[in-house]
Amino acid sequence: MPAKPAWPRCRKWVCCRNAIDVLQMNTPTSKRLSDIRNEFERGVFLSVYNSRAQRVRRHIARIILAIKHGLRGTLFSWPLYLLPLAAWSLKVSYLPLILLLLLPGVYISCVILVRGVREDYANHVEGFILRPGFPGRLLFPGNFVT
Repeated sequence: MPAKPAWPRCRKWVCCRNAIDVLQMNTPTSKRLSDIRNEFERGVFLSVYNSRAQRVRRHIARIILAIKHGLRGTLFSWPLYLLPLAAWSLKVSYLPLILLLLLPGVYISCVILVRGVREDYANHVEGFILRPGFPGRLLFPGNFVT
């Protein structure tokens, strides 16, 4: 006896399932608010874009991007954090010297953080409707995360 198929064989159901799959993909061809010229389509887009769920997703995206680029800034400027650590190991404690040596690392980390968050937010979040699974696409922007 043959096994029952997982999905009904109805063509209507298959078309609906394919449409849902297409809607949930975040493809490079997804429309941005600035690309929409039709007033009706713009109104529908804005009603979804301004919804509470989308505002929460954009806020979560900001937090994720801040963590991602904060860690990246620390990773790229870690040698600058070794200078105050070396000054801390001295027998005599010079707090102004330690703080002075800490400033370049903090400055470079902040520059990387602000620039990276601003660019990623503009490229991946602002003007787009965020689909489920958007944190993976923000952290790993390659095609291997769906």
